[in-house]
Amino acid sequence: MALERVQKILAQAGIASRRKAELLIRQSLVTINGKVAKLGDKAEMGRDAIKVEGKLLRFTEPPVYVAFYKPRGVISMLVDPEGRPTLADYLSKVRGRVFPVGRLDFNSEGLLLLTNDGKFAQDLQRRPDLKRVYEIKVKGRPDPELLRKLSKLERGGRVDRREIPPLTVKVLQDLTAKTKLEITVTGSGAMDLKTLLERNDFLVERMIRTTIGSIKLKELRPGEFRFLKKAEATAMLLPLTSPSPRA
Repeated sequence: MALERVQKILAQAGIASRRKAELLIRQSLVTINGKVAKLGDKAEMGRDAIKVEGKLLRFTEPPVYVAFYKPRGVISMLVDPEGRPTLADYLSKVRGRVFPVGRLDFNSEGLLLLTNDGKFAQDLQRRPDLKRVYEIKVKGRPDPELLRKLSKLERGGRVDRREIPPLTVKVLQDLTAKTKLEITVTGSGAMDLKTLLERNDFLVERMIRTTIGSIKLKELRPGEFRFLKKAEATAMLLPLTSPSPRA
């Protein structure tokens, strides 16, 4: 096997995302053949002895893919120093160590994917055509003023330094003093949709992510999860096929 950067090896082994793996290295929690690893160091899986917090890294764990309904008021982490509810509180029946692919805001809810397959997580987050669908309840009826704001929202925008691509926005339901929207976001990486809405003067009451790529919440309730077949998960990485032109 070829030499790989140690943070890539940790991600492929399902220890953490590559970014979290880099943090572990910076904190001197990773060793290679008894020496503390540094960012940029390389190793070879199966040949070099790589330890994380003193535990030898092994590569025999089969890949695990989980679709989880994150409840509102749960942080998208497995451990929280502030003592808030975490994903680990709901995943005791998941064997092995998994980590979330992306995140959801503390007060948002809905579909979150978890895995121990670092390469899958990395490749999925980089997909430029990955779609995430949200159902969002905001205050206000779909009157001309709200529709004007929706039209502006569809053009995307900026949250801090991140450029948000154009969105697809639909009005699903008029709830007297509230409106239920469906917003589809296309693109790679994480984004703070709630902050974008608030900066466009929407008062968000509830936000549920219902879909990531081809994976949907389906019958899941808050706090429940289901295992995904490997083929079901990795199909999300296949290139989209354009419809064949009619003869």
